[in-house]
Amino acid sequence: CRPGPHGQPLMRLPGSARAPVPYLAYAPGAYLARVVEWVLRQAPQPAHLERVYETDMAESLKAMAIEGHGVAFLPASAVQPALADGRLVPAAADPQPWCGELEIRLYRARGDRLKPAAQRLWDDVALLARQRG
Repeated sequence: CRPGPHGQPLMRLPGSARAPVPYLAYAPGAYLARVVEWVLRQAPQPAHLERVYETDMAESLKAMAIEGHGVAFLPASAVQPALADGRLVPAAADPQPWCGELEIRLYRARGDRLKPAAQRLWDDVALLARQRG
C-alpha cells in the first residue's frame, strides 16, 4: 500500500471488523484472484477487507495502491521498483505470511517443429532455466 508521511503503511493488514482495510482486488475470473484467495485462507489471522476496486490487471491495482486507494496483493516482480523508491510499502508488520509463491512451467511436445518466433522464445526460456540452475 501507499506509505504515509513517515514511511509507515497508510493501511495495515489484517484490519478489523470495525475498520476493514480498503481492498484493491483482482476480478473473480482472473487467475491471480484465486492465488490471493489461497493466500488469505493461509494467513495467520482473518483479513478484514472491504473491496473498493477490482480489475484483471496487476498494473492497474499497483497504480491504485500507489495513489493510496487501498491494499493490493501484487507480484513481487511488478512492485520491486515501487518498493525500492518508497512509493509502496508492505501493508503488514510481517509481510511473509501474506505472500504466496507461483511456479511457472512451460511444456511442449517433443519433436514438434515450431515456427521461428516460437523457437526463439523456447530457446530463450531454456537458456534462462539453465542459468538459474
